[in-house]
Amino acid sequence: MATLPMPDRDAMPSDAQAVYDRMVASRGRIDGMYRTLLNHPALAAYVSDLGTYFRFGPSVLPAQVRELVILWTGRKCGAAYEWVKHAPVARQAGIPEAVLEAVRQGRRPTGLSPVQAAALSAADAAFALASIPQATQDILEAALTRQGLIEIVVLCGFYRLIAGVLFAFDVPLPQGAPQPF
Repeated sequence: MATLPMPDRDAMPSDAQAVYDRMVASRGRIDGMYRTLLNHPALAAYVSDLGTYFRFGPSVLPAQVRELVILWTGRKCGAAYEWVKHAPVARQAGIPEAVLEAVRQGRRPTGLSPVQAAALSAADAAFALASIPQATQDILEAALTRQGLIEIVVLCGFYRLIAGVLFAFDVPLPQGAPQPF
């Protein structure tokens, strides 16, 4: 088992404490994956900055699109931790339970808006390391701008990176969270 320690703030070196405090200031609290990354404070800061950009920062992606793509990525990677952390956020963003359940089961959901469906198609292209179909790109650029299109692809890569950390270091689900898959 490759589990790394999840250091307590008070036991961290001062550089890690500063990163921890910055992450808590933007997120409210941190656990699991980010606590594991605090074993490398400088890298944790960069990873956190990108996550903060998407979740709390100036991202152009609407919350429904962002959370749908995160959950789709988490499910495709089998990353239960990502699901547990983002399913409540997706519900708050207004994603219907039927859509969440389809994604949880690994099925493409029905009843999506054209933009949501195009976002999942773009995510599929990113996973396959393939070109995004022109019609999909056109829908996303018209609705979300070119920046939004790029953000979807980078969001997929970011959550695949997170999944890699979760699996490589056996990061456990938050205490009391049931296995979703």
